[in-house]
Order: sequence, then structure tokens, then C-alpha cells
Amino acid sequence: MAVNRNKFDFDIGYFIESPCKGCDKWNTFPVCEDECTILDKIRGILAEGISCCYSSFES
Repeated sequence: MAVNRNKFDFDIGYFIESPCKGCDKWNTFPVCEDECTILDKIRGILAEGISCCYSSFES
């Protein structure tokens, strides 16, 4: 039986360098971002994460 473990933002980590820094299409940024597979993978990983911060909407 597989255990479903939530990924928190501190489990995912942080960037130490822009993934676009060495890209050949850097001069077309941000137009190129919709076609970029690296940014697409990053978005997918970040979308799976759960924030470790709690914010209340109560006034």
C-alpha cells in the first residue's frame, strides 16, 4: 500500500540560480516562457507543494 505524503514548500527547496540564465532563448523572455519545458516542469513541482505558512482570512 502506497503512502500519500504531502510535499511542503520547505521540502521542495528553493532556486539558487535562474533556470533561464544559460538558455539560448533568453533574449526573447518572457515570450518564450509558454514553450519552455523547464519552466513547465518547475510550475508542476511548485503546484504540488503546500505552503507551510498559515494565513487566516478573518478580520
